[in-house]
Amino acid sequence: MTDALLELNNLQHQWPGQPRPLLHIPHFCLQAGERLFLHGPSGSGKSTLLQIITGLQCPNSGSVTLQGTSLWQLSAARRDHWRARQLGFISQTLNLLPYLTVEENLQLMLHFAGQKAEPAWLQHLLGSLNLTGQRQQRVSQLSIGQQQRAAIARALVHRPALIIADEPTSALDDDNTAAFMQLLLQECADTGAGLLLVSHDQRLRQYFSRVCSLQELQQPAQTMQEQPV
Repeated sequence: MTDALLELNNLQHQWPGQPRPLLHIPHFCLQAGERLFLHGPSGSGKSTLLQIITGLQCPNSGSVTLQGTSLWQLSAARRDHWRARQLGFISQTLNLLPYLTVEENLQLMLHFAGQKAEPAWLQHLLGSLNLTGQRQQRVSQLSIGQQQRAAIARALVHRPALIIADEPTSALDDDNTAAFMQLLLQECADTGAGLLLVSHDQRLRQYFSRVCSLQELQQPAQTMQEQPV
């Protein structure tokens, strides 16, 4: 029996003035270490769903459970602490502070997660992402490719249970998309982190064994497409 990493039950959210719910997900489960590509057009509710999963937007009803902890039963302070420890996040804006060095960005993430830096782990992570030489460089001085690798390092440095990637390749061409995805998937595999990548970019289907549209997720019987990686 596999362990559930992320579980949604009877999740519903409707913005004021809307004629019907934007989200209505009877049940969804992501297993530990699993990689899922969730796709859908702009305005379909993908960003709202991520806000709910990450504890930034309270749903009208339903539950979000990560590793057995019910997110919306926590106080706001405990929810913030939980998010910092359990989740790694990558977006199209990369979530890096440009005036800090690569290492300072990683140290800041560790601080938010309440963890101390482990020199050997930092060295390994930066080395695996080919960033050892850029460790003391400011993010603003890095190339786009180096910034992308630094964003992966920041998302993984605190060893989160789940990586959430929101449209991370929206501004990339095919070659850079391929390089980014190969690095991201390899690092997730090495650390054992689950991956939920949300995008409208259909080029990304090829990197995932589990693919689901947001529309399918909202059906009474969840449908997942299985395909070879």
